[in-house]
Amino acid sequence: MVDTNQCIELTKQWAEINSHSYNLAGLAKMLEQIKAQYQQSFQDIEIEELEVPDQITVDEVGNELKIPLGKSLSIRRINTKPDAIPILLMGHMDTVFPIDSDFQTCSMIDKQTMGGPGVADLKGGLVVMLKALELFEASDQAGSIAWQVFINADEEIGSPGSQTLFPEIAKRNKVGLIYEPGLSDGSIAYRRKGVGNFTVIARGKAAHVGREFKQGASAIVALADFITATNKLNSDSLIINFGAIEGGGPLNAVPDRASLGINIRVEDQGDIDHANQELERIIKEINQTENIELSLHGKFNRKPKIPNQELENLYSLIETCAKELNLAISKRDTGGCCDGNNLFEHGLVNIDTLGVRGGKIHSPEEFTCIDSFEERINLSLAILKKLSKT
Repeated sequence: MVDTNQCIELTKQWAEINSHSYNLAGLAKMLEQIKAQYQQSFQDIEIEELEVPDQITVDEVGNELKIPLGKSLSIRRINTKPDAIPILLMGHMDTVFPIDSDFQTCSMIDKQTMGGPGVADLKGGLVVMLKALELFEASDQAGSIAWQVFINADEEIGSPGSQTLFPEIAKRNKVGLIYEPGLSDGSIAYRRKGVGNFTVIARGKAAHVGREFKQGASAIVALADFITATNKLNSDSLIINFGAIEGGGPLNAVPDRASLGINIRVEDQGDIDHANQELERIIKEINQTENIELSLHGKFNRKPKIPNQELENLYSLIETCAKELNLAISKRDTGGCCDGNNLFEHGLVNIDTLGVRGGKIHSPEEFTCIDSFEERINLSLAILKKLSKT
């Protein structure tokens, strides 16, 4: 029996802990809260706090920066039956809302809707995962799954540290269940685009605008040329978005530095190869300009998730479970990406949107649908029971 009020209270409790990807104190508090819940709910478990490497990035002038990241958490069911199937249940504890964000508390929008930071992405999903495991371990099939819960603290920034742990996690498990929020209509994400995050650093030559304008070389103009050329690469399968731009200084000085952040979404490996080749070509052409130097930093850190027969089989199993519960479910391709992309690349078949239904994620209007707690917990319980018999 699902206690929806308990789910609401626990989600609220966790959502009101600010656990932005770079808020190490908040992430540590969140980790302790999760550990406490699992220790309260289960006896035969092994808990590990896993250190991850620093995030390596660059500042606005191209200097390397090392940013410390929060620990990941692994919780494993031990003392299982000899033929217990290894299953991964995964989510993340970090959110996109900074510690100085105005969006820090939860509230009931109406009787069936709760708003709050991370209530859908992904604090509500963590609750679904926990409660489904509680019900499974209280059933007559307890011990028939050697489950591993893995919760990282850097998913919202592309899992730059925790993805070093993914190859071993993928190798250890047979199936992955990931608790990103379900799509707005409750459907399951199926095919996913890949993603890369890049920074372009532009260096030019400073000069006084009035006296020596022609002696200077504008880093901002060079970036503008790069944006104009690169924007022409956009298509249905290759999406390039230009984010933060920094640079310049006094209005009477030709700017000698500027930087640009880029997010690229790709359909397949061909798009990755095409994007890499074209970015290199465009930068090479612009660098022929006297006193201008562009440099590209970053990589494609999440490969496209392209369905195969294994994924179709897993979806069919989940679809069967949903039908047995009289739940409407469907699959949908999406341009979004998550850790499911990385695990799929490492050979672990997974469905990655088993969390609560909700919407407006990553915004101050984020919400979760209250009735989806019972719906999704029961669905996960049915999935676990069916998987335990495979």
